[in-house]
Amino acid sequence: MIEWIHHRPPRSCNETEIRVAERLKCLADSPDTWTIIWGYYYRDKFGTEREGDFLILGPTGGLLVLEVKTSLPRHYPETGRWEGAGGSDPAEQLHAEWQGVIQGIKDKGDPPFVEKALCVPGATAPPDVETFQGIPRHWLVTGNNLKNWISTWRRIFGRLASKPVEPQARRAVLAAFGQGSLPKEKRAFIDHTEQLFKRQFESRFVLLDQLSANRQLLVSGGTGTGKTWHALEQAARYAAQGNGQRVLFLTYNKALTAQLRRLVALRHINPGEVVVKGWEELFFELLALTGRRTTAPPPGSVTEVIRAFYEIELPRLVLETSRDIELRSMWPVFDALVVDEGQDHDTCWPVEIDAGETESGGWWYIYKLLLGGYRDSLASIFYDTAQRPPFRVAERFDPVVFTTIWSQPAHVRLQPAVRYTRPLWQFICDHPSPATLGMIGALGHGDHLPEGPEPVIHTLPAGADACALVETILRQWQKSGLCHPEDVLLLHAQSTIAKSPLGDRRVIHGRNLRECTEEDDAPGTIRHTSIHKAKGLDAKAVILIGLPSHRDISSDYDHYSWFMAVSRARQLLAVVECKT
Repeated sequence: MIEWIHHRPPRSCNETEIRVAERLKCLADSPDTWTIIWGYYYRDKFGTEREGDFLILGPTGGLLVLEVKTSLPRHYPETGRWEGAGGSDPAEQLHAEWQGVIQGIKDKGDPPFVEKALCVPGATAPPDVETFQGIPRHWLVTGNNLKNWISTWRRIFGRLASKPVEPQARRAVLAAFGQGSLPKEKRAFIDHTEQLFKRQFESRFVLLDQLSANRQLLVSGGTGTGKTWHALEQAARYAAQGNGQRVLFLTYNKALTAQLRRLVALRHINPGEVVVKGWEELFFELLALTGRRTTAPPPGSVTEVIRAFYEIELPRLVLETSRDIELRSMWPVFDALVVDEGQDHDTCWPVEIDAGETESGGWWYIYKLLLGGYRDSLASIFYDTAQRPPFRVAERFDPVVFTTIWSQPAHVRLQPAVRYTRPLWQFICDHPSPATLGMIGALGHGDHLPEGPEPVIHTLPAGADACALVETILRQWQKSGLCHPEDVLLLHAQSTIAKSPLGDRRVIHGRNLRECTEEDDAPGTIRHTSIHKAKGLDAKAVILIGLPSHRDISSDYDHYSWFMAVSRARQLLAVVECKT
């Protein structure tokens, strides 16, 4: 495993350093602990503070001072000078850094054995030469060396490569250069990344400016591309037009509905109004306004009964009510429509519902009836076809239908994903399945993403205390300064928390648990919900519990659920796999 320590101030890293870090991630599968300090400060012999790239503390051997170079400067043997960098010798620079690191450790305790190397990931050098471009070969780590790090480590440390690093030497290294593990510094790194995500989303809002002349927008985008943030911004912009407009903001699941209501309330939209409603809540309300009340299936109903009610019976009642002009006149009227997670809203009626040609468009026909301008009204639809759940009939959503529903729609695609750290993006991409390939492909490349902590997988043995393990994770994250417990979203694979490995708990790690569907945003609580209710949500930190290991998942639905769960995390992810 790897313990990453980010010591430098939070800012973008050099691309070459990122390439090195990516190669070093192979150590995450090691049974031993490797500590990698990325970015650190040392003092040279003149007392001047300087910055280094990597310190790698292995389980054996000792500490490696690794200075990264994009390329090696050319050496002129006739003069002994080097191209660029004032003509200084990179080997001498490395030696000075090596001395500064050793002295820094000695100020804190007895150091381990310390070696040094220049790392040039873009170069390839044969292993059996004494020098390469004027640099002693044993001081050089090239791209081909990074591919087999354990062998490279043994070459660098020789006979000491099998000798364990003493605990007191490890403590001295961390005391001198492990300050990046201080809670306040890790917190600064995490908070900076949150601000970076926010700036990335907001920078994309210029797209809404460029397309503001269009009456309707059809915006597609994969997980993490910012659809919900764009939808929220667009709703506020619609509301502010003219003397204020009434905007209907439709969602699919209750947890996202509750979250968006809180966000809309925080924006204090004026003039205008943004009314956030879940689709089923809206349908129940339309029936109640006309006196046609109906009730949902009672708790504990079988899945088939529940689906038949929500996908057939409830929509049919609303459609039948819409045919009565007098009853329909009791319905509310809106100036504009915004829909998030649009792929979950059916664009055609099931065969069990008898709809005429003029009533085509599925649920969207009802939505249009609520708009004063009907098909000419302002509307923005945000969707991702790949995210429609496998248990929903795929044929009932077709974005092509939108071109007939609206008068002048413009198509837009958001890409790539911007809400993840690079380790999280890589973790998701490294766990593909046929059911999630489309969603993973929509994430795009990850070169632009910021660094962050590695996702962690825990195994919960049969009969073990799941709550104790979750509390340990929360404690470690809080102690290291990565996040507060209230930053965490607990996701379980079962329908209720009582059925999950956590049991019927009300308090974890001294914090009350709060279901995400609750409207009250009680401060200091830990949010939780079922994976199947979490679509559209995201959190700085996520703990997933109750699913088997990814390699043991067989059904498309479970693969889909796994993806939707891990993709809710922005920076921190802990997966608790359960053994049966």
